[in-house]
Amino acid sequence: MSVEEIVVTHRGRQTENCFRWGWNRVFYGKNPSISGFLETVFRSVSFKVKFLVAVVCNCKYFDVVRVAQSTFPDELGRTVNELTVRQARLQTQAATGQRIRNAEDDPSAFLNVLELQGDFQRLGQYSDNVAKLQTRSQSIYAASSQLKKMTDRASELATAANSIRTKDDYGTYASEVNQLLENALALANGKDSNEALFGGTSGVATAFEAVRDADGNITSVAYKGNSKVRQVDISAGVSFALDVPGANESTSGPRGLLKDDRAGVDVFGHLISLRDALKSGDKSAFTGISKSLMKDETGFIESFASLGAAQSRLEVAAKQNSSESISTNQLISQESDADLAQTLVELNQLQSAYSAALQSAGKILKISLLDYI
Repeated sequence: MSVEEIVVTHRGRQTENCFRWGWNRVFYGKNPSISGFLETVFRSVSFKVKFLVAVVCNCKYFDVVRVAQSTFPDELGRTVNELTVRQARLQTQAATGQRIRNAEDDPSAFLNVLELQGDFQRLGQYSDNVAKLQTRSQSIYAASSQLKKMTDRASELATAANSIRTKDDYGTYASEVNQLLENALALANGKDSNEALFGGTSGVATAFEAVRDADGNITSVAYKGNSKVRQVDISAGVSFALDVPGANESTSGPRGLLKDDRAGVDVFGHLISLRDALKSGDKSAFTGISKSLMKDETGFIESFASLGAAQSRLEVAAKQNSSESISTNQLISQESDADLAQTLVELNQLQSAYSAALQSAGKILKISLLDYI
């Protein structure tokens, strides 16, 4: 029987008998003098010392399972390390205000935060799309307003031309119309983000190209874009088209701003016709040209109505996206932000537990059997 197999029970003489029996088995036959000496010592010491010997020798006491001598230091190290890690985590939460930094902090909440962050990014993209469309709509409206002023002035000149009596007056009016034509061409070739404002989805830099005679006067204008419009997502599952093509010579699709055969709109063609009629003094053409210019003005008015409705819809979408972004951000905060008050309370508790563990370990580990012999 080894020393580790000594059994200690607190039952009067049975304790001493057990010690005597154990030590006899260990030492008798080997060194009786040492055995007798130790037996005398054990008779004279208190039960607490005997119990300490049993613990040091990894014995059983009151049916407690055997514990290795290294168990307490190992368990102490694990406990202290665990408390240190938890304190570090809570200190980080208190410093950063974030409860979740890694998936292991809270797997379920971490997954929710990832999904909410994806929603928040999509809402941000929708808001950017709406902002770009709003800017584009303002550019389209500004250019269209100026173009309408060109046709308004041309209608006034066409009406006034009926009362002209001299050739010089015709020439003056023709020069003014020619300037209106040049200004209209410049406005029609306006750009937004380095793309033609009225070029549809073609991506061309110049929507209209003028053909000029030897004197530099415009004789015709060709459209270089297309009649298609791009769809842009402005919210979840909602696409929006704002593009206004400069011309549409087909029988379907969106209305062309400056030329549309279905509505009889041809701004450049009508301005060229008015200029040429004024140069030649052909009064019979003024009435027909005036009616054509009225169709052009009607086309602009309808375009303004569509732009107004589009801008109102974009404003609603912008407010909705902003509201949803705020709500989503609040949900992310609820899932990931740390409760500072609760965090500080838990941190204080852990610090107290850490201090208590170190204090108790210091007291226990400095106890030795030699202190009682």
